[in-house]
Amino acid sequence: MPKDSGLSKYLFRKGGTFYVRMAVPKEIRGAFGGKDILLRSLRTGDPKVAEIRKDIEVGKIKADFQRLSNPDHFARSLTSSLRWSLNADGTASIMEPVETKATAIGALSVQILLEDDPEKRAELEARKQVMLEKMQSSVSEWKEDFLTRRGPFARDHIDVANPTDVQSWVRDANRFSEFMDGGKPLDQSIPLDALAAEISGRDVSETVRAQIVQEIPSALLPERAWPYLSRARSPSVPNADNITLGDLIKRFFADDKRANLDTATRRNYNTTIEIMIDLLGANTPLRAIKRDDIRRVQRVIRYLPPRAKDCERFREMTYQQISEIAEKEKITAIKSGTRNKYIRNIGTLFAYALEEEKVESNPALGLLLHLPEDRNEQGKAPFDSDDLRAMFPNTYQMMGLNWLPLVMLFQGFRPNEAAQLDTADVIRVDGIWVFDLTEETKGRVGSDRWADKSLKNETSAVRRVPIHQKLIDFGFIDYIKLRIDANKQKLFDVKRYGQAGYFLSVQDQFAAWLEGVGVKNPSTSPHSFRHTWATKSFGVVHDGLRKIMGGWTLGKGVDVQTYLHTNLLDIHRMKAELDKVTFDICNTDPDPARTHPGLIATKLKRRATRNGKRRRTILADTPT
Repeated sequence: MPKDSGLSKYLFRKGGTFYVRMAVPKEIRGAFGGKDILLRSLRTGDPKVAEIRKDIEVGKIKADFQRLSNPDHFARSLTSSLRWSLNADGTASIMEPVETKATAIGALSVQILLEDDPEKRAELEARKQVMLEKMQSSVSEWKEDFLTRRGPFARDHIDVANPTDVQSWVRDANRFSEFMDGGKPLDQSIPLDALAAEISGRDVSETVRAQIVQEIPSALLPERAWPYLSRARSPSVPNADNITLGDLIKRFFADDKRANLDTATRRNYNTTIEIMIDLLGANTPLRAIKRDDIRRVQRVIRYLPPRAKDCERFREMTYQQISEIAEKEKITAIKSGTRNKYIRNIGTLFAYALEEEKVESNPALGLLLHLPEDRNEQGKAPFDSDDLRAMFPNTYQMMGLNWLPLVMLFQGFRPNEAAQLDTADVIRVDGIWVFDLTEETKGRVGSDRWADKSLKNETSAVRRVPIHQKLIDFGFIDYIKLRIDANKQKLFDVKRYGQAGYFLSVQDQFAAWLEGVGVKNPSTSPHSFRHTWATKSFGVVHDGLRKIMGGWTLGKGVDVQTYLHTNLLDIHRMKAELDKVTFDICNTDPDPARTHPGLIATKLKRRATRNGKRRRTILADTPT
């Protein structure tokens, strides 16, 4: 009902009578039968009298609200506490004199409230205070006994309870809560099990408390629901707390920590996830995945051949089928480092699930494989002097893609770092030509600036490196100007293949070139150029500057973060250090049996497709 205009706050007229109208705070509405609005009659139709009585009534209501909002639980039980006395036999009985005193105080309090004469009210207040002070000492003692359960308030200890009794306590506690809350749902701030423990009247053990929690459903649910209580929640059924493997993968890669994964790491995760989904299923709940399931995945990874899905024979098979055939036919498996990287990825995925409290343990811990035959594996080795002379004779053509291996050799760049360079990434700093390695595509705006390139990480891999003097002497700057004049964005004629990056488009040319000049073997690859630079620069170049130019992690010390920050370094000193790294190339006659024109010998090949479609990217579209 709308409030009359012109009336002061809290004043309300209904018919010919004035009322005080106040909103009841939510937390104490139970004390008013669940009402959210309280009306109190002022028993007058005169507006002036109503204004005077309103202030008095509002004060009383606010005092009631304050008392109910901040209850003193012991004060409420004060009268009951004082009624008890300890008998000689250890039992407790009502102590009438104290009860009489308590009743007298209550009656006096009512009289004070009804007294209109201020002087008489003050006299009554003083009398009440004297009575309370006389009882203060005994009240204090009884309060301590009550709170510590001593004397007449001591409760029998119980270690284990009868389930029937426990259910009775729970039902009583639930009824009591509903009564206190005015028939509304139980106030969750008062745990039902704690209330049931109090109602038991016992000093219950932790075991009994656990019994109470366990019996709550059967005590409160109707009998027809009891058969379902014995059915534990199955780990094989997905729910909000038991998400599926597919959901976990989506959350994992949506996490900010994995926003800048490098291309190679994403590719490794792609393969790992494909294998897991192939064997376990994207819709499998996490809590249903046990250690034996991860061991099945581990076994498949152990015998999996390298790039198995690119092989026509295996293309339509599952990973498990491929692994079984490879094990039976003793086909060469992936390298130990790659194999354990896949297994480590599984552990990382479940470690994330553990952090998010979606599993209770990590089923992939300690499953890395270290086999005797791993000792016979050959790692990637640098090119030796004979290899370099064979690759770069004096007839080597300084043009087009042939500049790419020279950049990788003299700069020590990773293959994809070099392949994805733009002409805009070559700049002058303090008069020195440098490569500006970032993930930004200069000249673009918005999100397009970050959609084309990727580096191994966003800290050490982002760097500015002077261009080696030998490249400049070979005419590299002139080549760059030709690319700019031709309006070419990329420094080299390469194409991007999804997350695999740009180098994949010339990988076959590299293999053909290395094989053509006779340096191709299991221990060499395009990455060997980086190993060659790292080996040659070791002990020659200042170690801190060497790590910065190579894009290696430096650590987290203050010297690294402050004094060796890439953009604060002396670019002239960096170039002087870099130019110390020299290679004996392009000055010997070619071996007629190993003559090869380099990467420009072969046109770019179109990457193979699978059933007319590119291989799907798991991180972008994971089945659930």
